[in-house]
Amino acid sequence: MAARDGHASPMRRVAVYAVAGCAAVAAVVLWRGAAPPRGIEVAHAGSQAGERSAIALPSPAARPAGASVPAPLAGSSAPRLPLDPGGHLAKSRAVRDFFDYCLTAQSEIDAAALDALVAREIAAQLDGTVAQAEALDVWHRYRAYRDALAKLPDAGAVTDKSDLGALQLALDRRASIAYRTLGDWSEPFFGAEQWRQRYDLARLRIMQDRTLTDAQKAERLAALDQQMPADERAAQQRANAQQAAIDRIAQSQKSGAAPDATRAALAQTLGADVAARVAQLQQDDASWQSRYADYAVQRAQIEAAGLSPQDRDAQIAALRQRVFTKPGEAVRAASLDRGAAAAATAGTAQ
Repeated sequence: MAARDGHASPMRRVAVYAVAGCAAVAAVVLWRGAAPPRGIEVAHAGSQAGERSAIALPSPAARPAGASVPAPLAGSSAPRLPLDPGGHLAKSRAVRDFFDYCLTAQSEIDAAALDALVAREIAAQLDGTVAQAEALDVWHRYRAYRDALAKLPDAGAVTDKSDLGALQLALDRRASIAYRTLGDWSEPFFGAEQWRQRYDLARLRIMQDRTLTDAQKAERLAALDQQMPADERAAQQRANAQQAAIDRIAQSQKSGAAPDATRAALAQTLGADVAARVAQLQQDDASWQSRYADYAVQRAQIEAAGLSPQDRDAQIAALRQRVFTKPGEAVRAASLDRGAAAAATAGTAQ
């Protein structure tokens, strides 16, 4: 049976294209607990668009020759670290994205090796500049933030999602830790995220208030929406309308609509460019699934060859590099491998 990953379908992923450059639909990530390595996906696309006019991105730089790359980062490259017009590190969410990229390797290496990795990745872009020391300083602050968060009960997660008081307390704790450890970097790293979390919590309070009638709830929710910044409110409305259209088209596709009809509906609703991207995503997804299935067969043969763990892992890593040559593909395959191994271990334990 062909191995398949748990990534969103091409139809779902079109939502990313539909709202790119406008805003992302916000997620109340606090309710899920501590931030995952890749960073918490929040609504920052709009603010980044405004930053670009004042931020320069350094030219890509290769990793130093001979530098070892942890398996989760193999076949990928770090996001660009932004600079302001004066050559200093720009206070931008993009800096956190850079660090979160490096943090994807933390399951494979210890803290000292992670620090060394971040230092190398920073040097690859900013070696010899004033921004290099600034980036290292911000990294240590970010590490302090994450370390402090990890010391909270359940790493700051809220197990009872219906306990609004606990949600508020967790949000306040995270905000306090961010300000204490990151200082003026707290706002670019988490400002938009924290605002959205407080907004969503306020909506939950209204929706769960049993003393209010439905009409009163609707009135208060409408008033709350008016507090949203105009640009985010407009982006949210566009995203909602686009998502509704995507849901309708996805349902049509699930009901057996022909691919040409689906593309025509997408083109009419979201534009020809998005429709073309969806078609390409579908082709890419089919190609990926086929190649991953073939790779999984070869990986299983290596695993059954009786090699030492070191030789086995080395051969599998080499196989991934041969099969998955596009940026990020080897990282994706390694992630799926770890997920499959964890599932197999859990099944054995049961």
